[in-house]
Amino acid sequence: MKIAVLGASGNFGTNVADVIEQRGHIVVRASRSTGVDAVAGKGLARAFEGADAVVDALHINTFGARKSVPFFTAAAGNVTSAAHEQGVSRIVCLSIAGAADPRVNGGFGYYKGKAAQESIYQQAPVPSTTVRSTQWFDLVPATVGMVSKGSVALAPTMLMAPALREEVADFVADVVTAPGQARHEIRAIRGPEADTIANFARRILAAGGDLGGQRPRTVKEAPYLGRGIANGGLIPQDAFVTSTRFEEWLAG
Repeated sequence: MKIAVLGASGNFGTNVADVIEQRGHIVVRASRSTGVDAVAGKGLARAFEGADAVVDALHINTFGARKSVPFFTAAAGNVTSAAHEQGVSRIVCLSIAGAADPRVNGGFGYYKGKAAQESIYQQAPVPSTTVRSTQWFDLVPATVGMVSKGSVALAPTMLMAPALREEVADFVADVVTAPGQARHEIRAIRGPEADTIANFARRILAAGGDLGGQRPRTVKEAPYLGRGIANGGLIPQDAFVTSTRFEEWLAG
């Protein structure tokens, strides 16, 4: 198969492109650095020419809906149009578990952008699979590190089931290379353990690690991202469960 990977210069995009390539498929690594701008619609036709499938692993660094909604809406619309014109038979979109739930995205604007993206792909003329992933292990120290100041970190009250990013990449590679006719569907993947992000952060500190370069003595939490995120809205009920546990990732 020939597969175009959008966002191939990012951490996840690189992971999934590498896995697909290692399985013997042809990969077109599409990103702004290779002249492809999905938001502007630039370079998509060239990237998708002769492609059997497309993986959308695009990301924008923002917390708010004001930037995320236009970004994901424009990109998904342009990708859909270009894929349809080039005869692509399948689109696989990496999304976030719970992002389409108003009880969850009401407290975190970035998720509203992902909800808009999902909606466009699920109604596209090209069959698409939305892979809803829980957060990844490496997101825990990065997130809590951003809310650390001095000796205290005030983490959001967030119940989560984080997974190893590389295992999510394997799952996406399985989906995009699966034999048979594609159809619109939603798949979910999560890690094996559920706990709060604050407790995962405490385990990192107890193991001698740091939180994005910070080592607060106390990790507190408050539900400032809303009740949906606090009460388990980020954990899918029917999902593939990855095998690597948090302690294994810490030990690595």
